[in-house]
Amino acid sequence: MKESITYPLNAIQWETYEEFLHDSQLTQHNTAPCMPFERSSAERFLRAMQKMLDEQRYLHIHLVRQGDDIMICEDWQMPNNVHYLRMSDEEWKAAQPTFTKPFDPFNEACVRLFLVETDSKVYVVMETFHLFFDGISQRALWNAFEEALQGMPLYQQGDIAAEINREEIASYNSDAYRRAKEYYLKKFESIRLTDYCRDTDSPLGPAISSHPMVSANIIDEGCQRIGQTTTTVFYAAYALALAYMSGETRVAFSTMNHGRSDHRLNDHVYGYYLGCLPIVIDTNPKQTIGELLYQVRREVFASIRYRIYPLYHLLHDLGLKNGTEMGNNSVNILEYIHIDGKLWNTYHIDPSFTGEHSSTYITRRESLYEVFTDCSSALYTQEQIDILSELTGQMALLLVGDQNETLKNIIPKKK
Repeated sequence: MKESITYPLNAIQWETYEEFLHDSQLTQHNTAPCMPFERSSAERFLRAMQKMLDEQRYLHIHLVRQGDDIMICEDWQMPNNVHYLRMSDEEWKAAQPTFTKPFDPFNEACVRLFLVETDSKVYVVMETFHLFFDGISQRALWNAFEEALQGMPLYQQGDIAAEINREEIASYNSDAYRRAKEYYLKKFESIRLTDYCRDTDSPLGPAISSHPMVSANIIDEGCQRIGQTTTTVFYAAYALALAYMSGETRVAFSTMNHGRSDHRLNDHVYGYYLGCLPIVIDTNPKQTIGELLYQVRREVFASIRYRIYPLYHLLHDLGLKNGTEMGNNSVNILEYIHIDGKLWNTYHIDPSFTGEHSSTYITRRESLYEVFTDCSSALYTQEQIDILSELTGQMALLLVGDQNETLKNIIPKKK
């Protein structure tokens, strides 16, 4: 009999789990990348997806209760299937929102594989629960699918996820953790995470999103010219947009670092290794672009240095609520595969019901960067997130220009 394994949740997994407990109908932690193909033999894709389920224990993952504890279980005995659906093109268009159904993490495998055959295309959907899968896990899924199609051996990750989780939890008793905690508690004793949401008794509502695009070539070439990374530029751009939306000059938001610095991890390994790092940026309009970028870079490095103290612990220790968040590392999570000499890309099916505060991600789409913001419509209007996303992209384009330009000359005036 194949061996299953259980292990404890790390800090960010507890945060995700507790958010899920607020309402079991939440789908904000569902991630459903979909890859469309030209219509071809569905049997070939079905065999590849079944091979993934047959050979990778992590794709049968769920939660279990052990006494008073909640544990993660990679469980060969948890059933999982490849779901085949046949429908018309119009039916598929109407059905896409239904692919983000709530997971029951105690009673089903928390990854769902679908193959949808329509009149014109074949769609592969790999929906995962964010409690167990980070962004690079999506890339790992597509790598496994591509290798299974080609008859190649699939990567066997063994107990890596369990080992990483146990090591992180053990680190909470370290001197490094205590130093990081002291640093953040002092830093945030008079700061709250910035937001621009409306007041409401309940944050739960249908998900809304915005997806403007900006030129990746202009930003990449500009970053090379000024000696900055896209991470620094987009975080600075987001800080300016957030300041505009909130009316505050000093902004604090959380950033997402995928956390895969461990040499055992690669883009074939499944797991939840995100680290959310809080940073504080002064967007004083008297400073120059170069001064802002220097400040952001210094702040990001400080957060990475002290990342051993999780954001979830900071929020809990200070009694803070989640504010807005920004992630740029999606740029490096390229969800594409090569089949029969052709490149195929994904798109994401939006979640349907969420209580999420404004979250913005930068994703590379060939020659463009997509500035993707999603959130609950109970907290924000479509106009608000359209402005935030569009402004983030436009600020990024300006920030790779003249480094001696002052911010007051590029920040738009409030209408």
